[in-house]
Amino acid sequence: MKNENSDGGVLIVANNRDDRRVLFDAFDGADFDAIYTARDAAQAHALLAQEPELALIFVEFVEPNAEAEGLCRLLAGHPRWRLVPRIGVLAANASAPGTPGGPNAPVAVWVKSPVNAPEVLRHARDLLAPVRSSSAGEGGGDWIEQLETPALIVDLASDRVRQANGRALKLLRCDRETLAGASANALVGELPPVRAEGLGLGEARIDAQGDPRLVGLAALGYGDAHGRLVLLTASALADSPLEVLAGLARSGLDSQGVQPVLKRLIADYGLDFFYVCVERGGSESEPQVLAAFPRTGQGGVHPVWQTELYRRVLAGAEFSAGEDAITRLGEHFFKQLRLASVLALPLFGEGQRAIGALIAGGRKAQPRAGELLSVLRMVGSHLALQSLVARYRSDSRFQGLHDSLTRLPNRLLFNDRLTSAIAEASRGSEQFAVLFVDLDRFKTINDSLGHAVGDQVLSAVAKRLRASVRASDTVSRYAGDEFTLILRHIVQRDDVTRIADKIVKVLETPLTLTDGRELQITASIGISFFPDDGKDGETLLKHADVAMYSAKGMGRNCYQVYVAVPEESHRQRLDLETKLRVAERNHELRAYYQPQVDAKTEDIIGMESLIRWEHPELGLISPGFFIPIAEDTGLIVPIGEWILRTACTDARRWIDKFGLPLRVSVNLSALQLRQPNLVEVIESALEESGLAAQYLDLEVTESINIKDIPNLMELLGALNELGCHIAIDDFGTGQSSLDYIKRFPADRIKIDQTFVRNIGVDPADEAIVRATINMARNMDRIVVAEGVETEDHLRFLRDHGCQELQGYLFCRPLPAASFENLLNERARLLAEIAAE
Repeated sequence: MKNENSDGGVLIVANNRDDRRVLFDAFDGADFDAIYTARDAAQAHALLAQEPELALIFVEFVEPNAEAEGLCRLLAGHPRWRLVPRIGVLAANASAPGTPGGPNAPVAVWVKSPVNAPEVLRHARDLLAPVRSSSAGEGGGDWIEQLETPALIVDLASDRVRQANGRALKLLRCDRETLAGASANALVGELPPVRAEGLGLGEARIDAQGDPRLVGLAALGYGDAHGRLVLLTASALADSPLEVLAGLARSGLDSQGVQPVLKRLIADYGLDFFYVCVERGGSESEPQVLAAFPRTGQGGVHPVWQTELYRRVLAGAEFSAGEDAITRLGEHFFKQLRLASVLALPLFGEGQRAIGALIAGGRKAQPRAGELLSVLRMVGSHLALQSLVARYRSDSRFQGLHDSLTRLPNRLLFNDRLTSAIAEASRGSEQFAVLFVDLDRFKTINDSLGHAVGDQVLSAVAKRLRASVRASDTVSRYAGDEFTLILRHIVQRDDVTRIADKIVKVLETPLTLTDGRELQITASIGISFFPDDGKDGETLLKHADVAMYSAKGMGRNCYQVYVAVPEESHRQRLDLETKLRVAERNHELRAYYQPQVDAKTEDIIGMESLIRWEHPELGLISPGFFIPIAEDTGLIVPIGEWILRTACTDARRWIDKFGLPLRVSVNLSALQLRQPNLVEVIESALEESGLAAQYLDLEVTESINIKDIPNLMELLGALNELGCHIAIDDFGTGQSSLDYIKRFPADRIKIDQTFVRNIGVDPADEAIVRATINMARNMDRIVVAEGVETEDHLRFLRDHGCQELQGYLFCRPLPAASFENLLNERARLLAEIAAE
């Protein structure tokens, strides 16, 4: 997607952290020289003073919009950046561009917050395609067909259309022969002039073979002085009678805001019947009535949802008919109301699924039926969107319990359902199955094709998995490219293996990407059964994970059932142990780092080092799988020393490079704590790396028993004297006494992620978190919360005085190179803030 006209980067100016992160991640996987981020216009000005080469610019507009508008005008008038495409990001509740209170700026395309990565990547391709084509010297125009926006190439001198893509033909409802050489003015009216910034914005009414509609125009210079590339987009601007929609957008769903708009529509079009209903979902039979005119004599509502017409519309069909068609439909309901015309259309939710219906009618024939239908489509769309928003807001747990990309249950909700399944199966003496699905070579797809393609793959896999099982089963995105399933009420094991075989076959079906390419994906699946393979969730998942790696060892693209046969299990374990013994020598071990941030400023103050094993044949192997083997065999000692030395070296390099006092945390296992020369090993790692001891945090799990390591307190005291800091890891999961904690020479207490992830879900876990923070404060110790994944977690921890945070809300664990890129960006922002 690189703009080959210049070695350019992407500038992201966004105050919304989530949007900034989504944009950064989306373009981090694309072919751009650099990604620059700024929180506001002031930071953007400081960055632009360095005159970077830019290929694309994102600007977020936050009311009153003055700063963002000023920045865009500066860019539009600057000789260096005036031709760089700009994409505007509108806040979710912002007024539409060009309307009162809305932004007015030279922007080519508008997108809504929260930003959708595939959408912005698509817009980027569309905006950069003509630049790439022109710079490459391409004589043909095949690239225009790749645009995902309706587009025309127009010759202003002759007022003729030179070329159009398929999407423009579909929008204008004409064939290529009719459009070739047609008058551009007759099609879309007079084009807006292309100003100094290389962009002209406007709107036009197009006929579309009798279906008039309003579209937005973006005209860009193309080829010679008379050439224009015209992009046709949905316009946010409208005039009477559609101007009422702007008021609708500002009103929300409250009756005071919506009803005046609907009353105006009813009056303008002479309607005698207007009902909007939205399905509630669940077991409730009657839908929610958002608008009702007229009401019954007792002030009630007509049961329109009981009609055949409503059922047809809810199935996705539009209906427009006069009195004869109403009679043929046999709807006595509408005949009793003496309606001569009826228009009905579905309200669409996610995945183009009808969630309700809008039905309007009059006692006279509707002379403007086509226009009214267009208006009702827009009203219906808005009401459907607002209904979905209201529905999600009414369930505050939804966002915290579902994956934002696939909309599947996340790990937290999966674990909760797994606990429920165990309780239910135990009461009824039933069995169920847990499936662990891991995509084969997904890292290669991400690295070679980019994160946008990776997201497409994950979304497609989620849909295929959901379609392969029953509605009563659970499908979740557990982490990354890992999916977990619960198949309940199993009678025979063969039923589960048949489903697993079906999933393997369904997933290996070629996937067609949005750009038309086909991609072959496969998966390895592990299966465990309750209660035979485990009586608690952790054991069931662990055994399903073991079976999944067994499937990978069998050549991938297959499933394996967990086998507890000692001989087979022993053979597999020995094989993996053999591979693990040479992992360091073969440079298969990887150091990953997850940032730790200050709870108040959200600035990076340190990082936890984590070890990963990337086997050339088995791929990235879960630490939960190989660490127990390393501990049982004693390999954890050399592996632990490797990660210690690597972490110290990386930390020293980053401290020197960025001038930031970054602490690095390293876990110490029970076996390492039994090493008689552990202090000497750590001292040696510090000396070799040059890292000051004050920047090294050594984490010891709370569950380590002082009886197993008699000299534990003396050892930790010696490490303290060396200058290192001690942290109690996984706090709350052990059974330590308060006296033990008091004597433990620790500077930090890390609250286990099990409790943090249940914030907002389990009041008992919230109480544990509050008590831990209060205890640590009274003992003059710093509290670090692990597993912070949602804004609700962040607010709760801040409100109760937690000082440091770590989790996916801020950043996932990153390889060393990616973590250094993150520090590069962070250091640049800190430097700009200091310069101000």
